Amino acid sequence: MIRFTIDYPKAFAKEYGLNAYYAGLHWSVRKRRADAWHWRVRAALRDQGIRPRILQKPVKITFWWDDRLDIDNHAIAAKCTVDALKGILIEDDSRRYVRAVEHRFWDRRCIGVEIEEAGQ
Repeated sequence: MIRFTIDYPKAFAKEYGLNAYYAGLHWSVRKRRADAWHWRVRAALRDQGIRPRILQKPVKITFWWDDRLDIDNHAIAAKCTVDALKGILIEDDSRRYVRAVEHRFWDRRCIGVEIEEAGQ
């Protein structure tokens, strides 16, 4: 099992909440935000001593959130996080490698991410 945390950026809900994307952001803004999020995830992995290694079995990824967004409003941040893990901890984000994604709340003022082997 691999666990790490990601610090919340300022204006998280405004930039990464699903409602912001429904508002009709230009593709270049979405790309810039996704690239920034990928950097944030990779920096968190590096800073927490998690070295790149491709997990050999399918995984389940659980997210813990501590913000004011509704639970289903975290899809963009979760997608950007999973995308950032490709080639570092997971081969790809297809169903062959990622079998489940789960969202939960907690009270720790950061985003928690847990990657574990998926059950059947």
